[in-house]
Amino acid sequence: MKVKLSSCLALVAAMLWSALLYAAPQPHYLITNNDFSQANSATFFTIGDNHILNQTAVVPTGGTGVSGIGAVATKRVSILDRDGNRCAFISDAGSADVAGISIATLTASGAFKAASTDSAPFGVPVGNNGKFLYAGFTGSQTIATYQILPGCKLQFIQDVPAAGIAGGSMIDLSVHEDILVASFQDGSIESFNISAGVPVANGDLQQSTGSTQNNNIPSGVDISADGHYALFGGTNVPPVVEVSDISSGKLAPTVVYSNLGTAGGSEAIWLSPDESLLYLSDFSSSQITAASFDKNTGDVTFACVSPALKGAGPFEAGLVTATSNGTGRTVLVAEPNLGIASVRISPDSGTCSLTEAPNSPTSNGMFNDSFESVGVFPPRRF
Repeated sequence: MKVKLSSCLALVAAMLWSALLYAAPQPHYLITNNDFSQANSATFFTIGDNHILNQTAVVPTGGTGVSGIGAVATKRVSILDRDGNRCAFISDAGSADVAGISIATLTASGAFKAASTDSAPFGVPVGNNGKFLYAGFTGSQTIATYQILPGCKLQFIQDVPAAGIAGGSMIDLSVHEDILVASFQDGSIESFNISAGVPVANGDLQQSTGSTQNNNIPSGVDISADGHYALFGGTNVPPVVEVSDISSGKLAPTVVYSNLGTAGGSEAIWLSPDESLLYLSDFSSSQITAASFDKNTGDVTFACVSPALKGAGPFEAGLVTATSNGTGRTVLVAEPNLGIASVRISPDSGTCSLTEAPNSPTSNGMFNDSFESVGVFPPRRF
């Protein structure tokens, strides 16, 4: 009887402990890829009340970044929250690898090399679909496929070639389930089938409509939650966004949306968690633009634009939203040589406003112009 009772008590205790662990709130982090050329690191900030950022840890990646300005639209941080694997993957362009960091322990799991011939003088865009991580090496013009392993580790599988029509290197990539979409420096775009892991080109490499019509270079890439549309930021002033229907599994010719306000450039982009707004990081005017996005038709229309951000410069780079629901409430933007700007979104009865928070920007302690990319945990659901 005593044995049975003690066994029952042990089982109840284990169940209670599991319940407490399950009920424990997830950490809420803003994560930067500092891209420092001497010894790279990722800085973790807790996102507190009113989305105030508080620095928690600086985690060395074990690799190196690059000096100088790369493509500001290149997403150098990829976040995973799946099957107990909670990871931040940080690209190291200088040492041509991808580092894994455990969200639970804020420690690096390693810096994982791809092929010995891979190089990345302009940065390494990264993205994952929960099973595989993809890295675009801009020097060797390849996409590396890594299998994601437990403990935020990566195993390199294979490289495939990836270059634009005129030989342009990759700017950015975005991954959604079985498709990967990439943009290139020569104004072309391409998609790849990743259903088997290693990318297979879909045979749709093409110049974007905007690049053909008015020399707009499609830059930052995002994909709608249902995988129906691929969206591209642009380099033109005033801002331009291009949208391609990918419901067939391939890129259709892009539709160009202009009349998106008067700000300067819109290279880095980010869809709000509810897909109602597309946020544009205005490179040259140091502003943030919000455009309304119709997830049923793919149409993009101007909503509002912020004043020039405090510090304003030298330019605005990658961005994410603070929360994984609704409009995201606050847009967090990488500002090279400054830190992270916090811009609050207030949609109300069909109107829209973007206002920089009083405490913005928050320094990440890395005053270098190659700091251009941020991520958020928990990640957006798509």
